[in-house]
Amino acid sequence: MLQFQVAITLLAFIAASTFVLSKSGAAIVSYHIIFAIGIVPLILGAMVHFLPVLSRSKNPGKFIRLLPVIALFGGFLVTSYFAYPQVLSAGRYVGATTIIIAVSILGIWAYRLKVNAIGNPHPCLDWYLAAMLCLFIAVGCIIMGYLIPEQRTALRMLHIHFNTLGFIGITALGTLQVLLPTATQRSDPEVAARMRKHLKWVVAGIVITACGSAWHRNFAWIGLILLAIPLFDILKAWLKLYSNAIFKVHGAVPLLVAALCGYSITLIIGLTHAYHQQSFSPVATFIIAFLMPLVTGAVSYLLPLWMRPGQQTAWHQAARKRLGFGGGIRALLLLTGGVMAGFGYEIGWYLAVFTTGIFVFQTFALFVQHTKIPE
Repeated sequence: MLQFQVAITLLAFIAASTFVLSKSGAAIVSYHIIFAIGIVPLILGAMVHFLPVLSRSKNPGKFIRLLPVIALFGGFLVTSYFAYPQVLSAGRYVGATTIIIAVSILGIWAYRLKVNAIGNPHPCLDWYLAAMLCLFIAVGCIIMGYLIPEQRTALRMLHIHFNTLGFIGITALGTLQVLLPTATQRSDPEVAARMRKHLKWVVAGIVITACGSAWHRNFAWIGLILLAIPLFDILKAWLKLYSNAIFKVHGAVPLLVAALCGYSITLIIGLTHAYHQQSFSPVATFIIAFLMPLVTGAVSYLLPLWMRPGQQTAWHQAARKRLGFGGGIRALLLLTGGVMAGFGYEIGWYLAVFTTGIFVFQTFALFVQHTKIPE
């Protein structure tokens, strides 16, 4: 299922970016194609894959593995509502309820894994639990907007922030800190302690930013400062440990580090948008400078494992080399495109389509030719 969702996510990037450029539909449709159809199900699927590893537990049953698919169905309903509001008037609320049910069951399962784990589970599991709680709140705000219409604008701001900075951001920051040592084959001895220390700052920063944006904008910057504390520590540790791998032309590592930089840039553009430049688009920066490097970088390293689970072979090394070709250049283009799109320049979206399109071709070529790569 993860291979299937990777394909959907990459196509969602291309389709949504094309819609933005063609101006053939409302931006909200494009954004929900990316978030509700492309990103949320992929993240939930990755969690199902990683959670047993983090808790040293057995693999999940068939029903748990179906939860990302259920969330995908909910995402289709929500997106269809924004595309055809008159035809599917109830789609937003039915889809939101479907996603809430899926993430609630997954969260309960993850918590039980933590409680029943042999020894102390990896702290990344707590990051995933916090991320799922953020998604629950984000989607719940949509339903609450129906019940409390006078608070709909504020709840929409909560929805945006708890979904982007919260669910996606916490999952990404947690996963990146675990994935980067694996991708570089160089351990980070302080990662567990750092993750335990940082989670409270990340959660506090997101809650204050979201609530400030919804009700008291003058306080939102406090949350962004709290978020900057762990981001600075993570980047400092990575530059110390992995500087040789970060600035390479090829590989997944430059993309993974670029995702952290893109997240930081999004916070800066978002702060500028809130107080000075309403024409700026932090959502565009978040998609191009953060999500696209994050997904393409993670897929470059993890897709071969998902295609052929088990012992790592020469095939896996060759597949990662194929997918990581030009990774450093891709990272630079996506960061540039994200900044330009955030400033309101369409060329940023063109860079996103061009760069992601090349990676789609690389991925498709791997699917077609993987049997010819030596075992």
